Amino acid sequence: MEFLSSVVLSGFLYDMLKHGISVTANTIKTKLKDWAINEVVATALADEISKLNLTDELSESAIENRINQASSLVGLMGTIKKAENVTTIIQNHSGTGDNIGRDKITK
Repeated sequence: MEFLSSVVLSGFLYDMLKHGISVTANTIKTKLKDWAINEVVATALADEISKLNLTDELSESAIENRINQASSLVGLMGTIKKAENVTTIIQNHSGTGDNIGRDKITK
C-alpha cells in the first residue's frame, strides 16, 4: 500500500497556494480525496502544515524541502495510505448478448 509522500503533498499544497485556497482540515480532505484520511488526521496535518509558513511564492520543490525537514509532519504522512477503490457493479440482464461489467477483452 502506498503512503502519502512529500512529493504528492507538496504538489497539492502548491496548487492550493497558487489558487488562494487556505490550508484547513476540510480543504486537505477535499484535495486528498483519493487517500484514506480522517478528520483527526486532517486537522493534525493542517496544524503541522501551518507551522511551515508556506507562501504562494515558493516552488513545489521548496515546499517539499520544508515538508521533509519537519519530522512530525513526515511521521504523520506515514499514517496516510492510498484509499482502496472497490468497484461494485450491479447488473440485470435478460435477452441475448454480453453482460460485461468492466473491460471486455477479446482475442
